[in-house]
Amino acid sequence: MAEYLCESLIKKDITKNCVDYIVPGIEANGVILNRQDIDFTTVEFDPVRKNVIKEMPLLNKAYRIFVPGPTPFNNTTTTMQTGTNRNTFTNDVAFVVMDNDPDVCDKIIDVLANGLFVIIYENKFKNINKPSTPGDSVFQIAGYYQGLRAKTLENNKYSADTEGGWNVVLEETNSPVSGLFLFNTDYATTQSQLDTMVNPE
Repeated sequence: MAEYLCESLIKKDITKNCVDYIVPGIEANGVILNRQDIDFTTVEFDPVRKNVIKEMPLLNKAYRIFVPGPTPFNNTTTTMQTGTNRNTFTNDVAFVVMDNDPDVCDKIIDVLANGLFVIIYENKFKNINKPSTPGDSVFQIAGYYQGLRAKTLENNKYSADTEGGWNVVLEETNSPVSGLFLFNTDYATTQSQLDTMVNPE
């Protein structure tokens, strides 16, 4: 029988997580960085799980995102995209910028309009009690493979959702994986790495 390369074969039982029940939502704090600031030559993937990054060194600092309200990053989604030879995924990351001064327009909105970005957001589903890799579901990465580009930048002066600020949706198309995560050892270690990205020594 011929061997097939890169076969798509299921490798895990489909069942409910009975250790840490899955919960919806994203925390209010995230991180955004210019994709060109990733030092791709030193990025370290987990040797066993190809959708887990252990180390992602940066050439320049990243920046914090804080999204207030009860549903931060609302309408952030991952959707399968049908292709000719293989299917890929589209990541939409949505957030609001609750400000509209000259610096916001110059240093954030105008840049988002034409740049290429990566966002790391924190899921409310932590998976902290997972025996071997506690907390590996926390920090999810969008934009690593293709970059996030502006899909929506809208300033509605009478919007109750943004209070006169900006509605932002960034989109990555053709991502080869449905989910990419930053995780190293445990939740605390990974959080420390993330803090170093925005406050480099």
